Amino acid sequence: MGTEKQRMNRAIITLTRGGMELGLKLLNEYRDSVLYINDRFDVKGERIRQISGGIGKLISSIFSEYKCLIFIMATGIVVRSIAPHLENKAKDPAVIVMDEGGRNVISLLSGHLGRANEITLDIAKILNSNPVITTASDVNNSLAVDTLAIKLNCIIENLKDATKITAHIVNGERVGILSRNHLKMKLPHNVVVINNNSDIEGLKGIMQITNENGAITNKVDTVLLRPRNIIIGIGCKKGKTEEEIIRAVRISLDKVNKSELSIKHIATIDVKKDEKGILDTADYFKVPIIIVPREDIKSIEDRFKTSDFVKKSIGVGAVAEPVALISSSNGNLILEKSKYDGITIAIVEEGGV
Repeated sequence: MGTEKQRMNRAIITLTRGGMELGLKLLNEYRDSVLYINDRFDVKGERIRQISGGIGKLISSIFSEYKCLIFIMATGIVVRSIAPHLENKAKDPAVIVMDEGGRNVISLLSGHLGRANEITLDIAKILNSNPVITTASDVNNSLAVDTLAIKLNCIIENLKDATKITAHIVNGERVGILSRNHLKMKLPHNVVVINNNSDIEGLKGIMQITNENGAITNKVDTVLLRPRNIIIGIGCKKGKTEEEIIRAVRISLDKVNKSELSIKHIATIDVKKDEKGILDTADYFKVPIIIVPREDIKSIEDRFKTSDFVKKSIGVGAVAEPVALISSSNGNLILEKSKYDGITIAIVEEGGV
């Protein structure tokens, strides 16, 4: 199934000597982190970077490069430096601020979707510090839609809808969860599981967990949570473009009435690991690409319709269906191989929500 290259996900940023000493401790705790220090300190290391040109210039260059920014400095400096780069909570990295004494750790930005709250609690545990979390759902021991989405590995279709539903929950109003599968988690007293869209009496909102496109109730506020459980298997002739492959994927998803937001990953065969159209398609949908070795396909290819031409060319007679199944976790084939002018698409659905 291939391996993913490890990348640095956290940047620890500090300007003072005391902050640097605390940063070095966190650098040792988080192996996926790098530490940015003032260039007047002569400290070297594989994951240590020098700051030159000021904090504003640094943040301009790295703001979108990391999933989490941990600042060891005054909150005011941090706010002013990140303000020009803020977009929305679906895109912004987690931002955490702490004093150089390590007394307080503040979750400043992207508390839920960026997991800043979770990271803040972890840092506080490591340093025996005071975690400062201000999101209403956490303060009230309630539930936010984005927290639920993270726990269930779902994508929120509309963040404005999510904000409305979270407000209903925090305010103590009744909200329903509509899902075809049982949810094994503790819910607040005012969040209930419902069986269908018509069961809305007394509810202020609904969280509908589904990978299917189609009608939802408009009688109350509703947010759609898309579980990431759809796998797209792709085979294609050399040189097929991103636009052609995206079109084939969307036509295929329409056939089985599934949302593109539910794509978990794209899978293809090892001989196509450098096929630009497939790689660009994965980037477009913002999902990983899983490369399946031909040897793995050989063990199950007799379960599918095969092509003599394809087998002569690459050594196996089927691609889209076996790579989708092999790269899944107990998935079911819901769309057999479909052909689109030199492109083949198969779709597998995993269980769960």
